[in-house]
Amino acid sequence: MDYLQPALRPFLIALMASIFLTPAFRLLASKIGFVDRPSPRKIHGEPIPLLGGLAIYLAFSLALAFAGGFKDHLLGILLGATLLLILGLIDDRRGMDLKVKLSGQILAALIVVSLGVRTSFLGSPFLNVPFTILWIVGITNAFNLLDNMDGLSAGLAVISATAFSAIASRYGALGPEQLPTALASASLAGACLGFLPYNLYRATIFMGDAGSNVLGFILASLAALGNWRSPTLPTSLAIPLLILAYPIFDTILVVILRWRRGQPIYQGGKDHTSHRLVNLGLGKTETVLLIHLFAICHALTAVLVTSVTFRLSLVALAISASILFIFGMVLRKAPV
Repeated sequence: MDYLQPALRPFLIALMASIFLTPAFRLLASKIGFVDRPSPRKIHGEPIPLLGGLAIYLAFSLALAFAGGFKDHLLGILLGATLLLILGLIDDRRGMDLKVKLSGQILAALIVVSLGVRTSFLGSPFLNVPFTILWIVGITNAFNLLDNMDGLSAGLAVISATAFSAIASRYGALGPEQLPTALASASLAGACLGFLPYNLYRATIFMGDAGSNVLGFILASLAALGNWRSPTLPTSLAIPLLILAYPIFDTILVVILRWRRGQPIYQGGKDHTSHRLVNLGLGKTETVLLIHLFAICHALTAVLVTSVTFRLSLVALAISASILFIFGMVLRKAPV
């Protein structure tokens, strides 16, 4: 496990920074009235301070600074995340038109792509560049839509970032992008883990759109940056899909069911997987922990796929896909 040592320092720096920054920004948000007020489509009954996303972002940036990560690919990721943070804060404060939000996400994706963060499996930049932009924008929105219950998005980010960091660290010899991927992933995991105690049970602060957009954007960018080792190209491509399986699953399920009902896809509502589990009788904390357990199982499957034969990889992928399919068939019947 010595290969994890380089990632340990940024993880601990981000963790401690987030633990101290989060209550400070909670107090600031309360004083200036930067709060999320109750509404019919929200689950909280009293105003909750926002600015949790700013605490996560600053903890992440501080850890990268100490790790010497403000260069090359990570500079692009940080610039894109900064843009989405600013737009998210504006959105949290006074709302934002969907077209403006989407344009900002595309611009942030263009920034990281222009600085070299892109997929390579399609063999041509004319294919890899638009695919990378679509991937980043899609995962960014998936995390934004999934931020609908206390501790859900932050916990999923901890699990996903930890898996990315562990795999990138383990296979650091595959390319120069592996160490930056491991350091940035560890920094994000630490920043989100430090935020969780204030957000998981009876949340006293929310990350807001500023936080959920930044988390999704960073994770999607790191997935495109890293080199994910596996016996074959198809199973290598499955590794980031497994690690981010739950946000992708939730988004696809919601989009399909809303489309079938003739409901606008981007309209807010209580029809996500988390809401459906609550409507089936689970408590909110139980729901969040169950989803985290699903994410952990898929992340472990991704780790397994990196070190087993092609046939075993296919078996693991088939089991994961089957579980999600069955889960989706059950959830689609849940009342909303």
